Formats: sequence, C-alpha cells, structure tokens
Amino acid sequence: MPLDRKFHAGRAVLCLSLCFLAGAAAGQALAFGLPDAAAPELRRSLADYYRNRDASQITAPLALSTLVTWFRAPVLVFLWGFTSLGVTLVYLTAAAFGFLLSFSVGCFAASLGWEGVALSAAALGIRAVITMPCFILLSLSSMRRAGWLSRLAAGRRERCPERRMCVALCTLILSAGAALDLYATPRLLRFALDWFAGSVP
Repeated sequence: MPLDRKFHAGRAVLCLSLCFLAGAAAGQALAFGLPDAAAPELRRSLADYYRNRDASQITAPLALSTLVTWFRAPVLVFLWGFTSLGVTLVYLTAAAFGFLLSFSVGCFAASLGWEGVALSAAALGIRAVITMPCFILLSLSSMRRAGWLSRLAAGRRERCPERRMCVALCTLILSAGAALDLYATPRLLRFALDWFAGSVP
C-alpha cells in the first residue's frame, strides 16, 4: 500500500507539472503575441514606482493585497478537496497558475527585453519559489480527499485522509513568505531598477 500511494503521488505531481507547463506555455504565447499592448502600461507603472520608491511603506491595504495574492491559488486547491470533482479542478487551477505567472514574466520580457527577466525575477521570484511547493502539497492533499469523496459516493467506506498538518504547515510558510515579500521584494525591485537604469546608455 505505501508503494502504491507513492506511485500515485508521483503520477499526480507529474500531471500537475504538465498542466502548469501547459499554462505557462500559453501565458508566454499570449504575452509575446501582444507586446505593443503591454509595453506602454508596464513601462509607465515601473516609471511611477521608480519615482515614488522612497515613499513606499507597508500599509494595511498593501498587506491585505499581498496576502490575497499569496493565498489565492493555494486556497483554491484546498477548497477543491471538498468536491468529488476536485482532481479535475486542481489540474485546471495548476494550468491557470502557470498561465498567470508565465504571462507576468512574459510581459516583462516582451516589454523590456532580457532586462525585463531580471525585473520579473525581482518582482515575482520570492512568491514563485515559496508558493510552488505549498501549492503542490495542498494539491496532492485535495486530490486524495476528492478521490475519497468519489469512493464514498460509490459506497466504499474508507477513512477520511488527514490533512490538518499539511494545511497548518503551508499556512505558516505562506504567511512567512508574504511577510518576506512585503519587506524584501520592493528592495529587490528597486535594486533591479537602479541596475537597469544604469545599464541603459
């Protein structure tokens, strides 16, 4: 039984990765297909941020917005564990997650060239690195529970999968990551903007 569970978990991670990559490919295609529409707005936003960078401070609306951004995808996949359609919904969410992240990076790159990749890493890197493992853990936990619900509806009596520890751990990690994001990302982005401004003749 343990070997069987490991096999299914590995297969689920592979499917999640493929869905994420498919969404990421679509995001890149869209971002690079519409560079003229994205470039002016992005350059204007970066210019405004650069002019006002010394006045930036952490406010309640900013903290709330950051928490929503960090918890949006993980909370969605957690909720999909309460429906028997959860497996399909988790895969669709993984594709959407990959699409949105890739589209954001693609807009930077399409608008600013290779320098945009550095800016996107500064702006999104912390969130991407910390959120992804939590997203995968919560996705696996929800898929196990969704499978249990399907079997329960079919009349099979099984013990409900435990996931409180996983949820608590991911909540702690995401909260700490959001706090780090609030503190470090503006500084990383300012550093990248200074480097970018200095690298332009």
